[in-house]
Amino acid sequence: MSDAIPCQHILVVDDEPPVRDALKMVLTFEGHTVELAGDGPEALQMMSGQKFDIVFTDLKMPEMPGHELARCIKNKYPSQVVIMVTAYAGFLSPPQEKKTNPVDFFLEKPFELKTIVSAVRRAHEINKANRKRLYSPCLGQAHPLDPNQRLTPAH
Repeated sequence: MSDAIPCQHILVVDDEPPVRDALKMVLTFEGHTVELAGDGPEALQMMSGQKFDIVFTDLKMPEMPGHELARCIKNKYPSQVVIMVTAYAGFLSPPQEKKTNPVDFFLEKPFELKTIVSAVRRAHEINKANRKRLYSPCLGQAHPLDPNQRLTPAH
């Protein structure tokens, strides 16, 4: 199948075990390797020892909010794809405003299986574009993905 996504190493960060476990179940079913963290500091510790293709993080977490975690991740790993999972995406600044919002895009709750699959596909495309940009700096092409796009469940 030409549109198959290779196995991605994914970190899911959420303080709510049912949400973490649901995302892990869906992502593992889709063939990806998934690690779980219950908060921002745990996620940063895990990231210091291994590379992840994608980080899913909740916005509202008690010890370190998701936007602060995303900022820390982007400061240390600028090309890391970070997906903010939240029911409050409409209240956040657009992703292209990197100074105020360092996430690549939002995944709005509640989400469906196909929305999660679409998010992984989009993150994989961002990673491919980042690799191409890093290894071919003279291409000078605009990023093919709209950073302001939100993935929302179909109604």
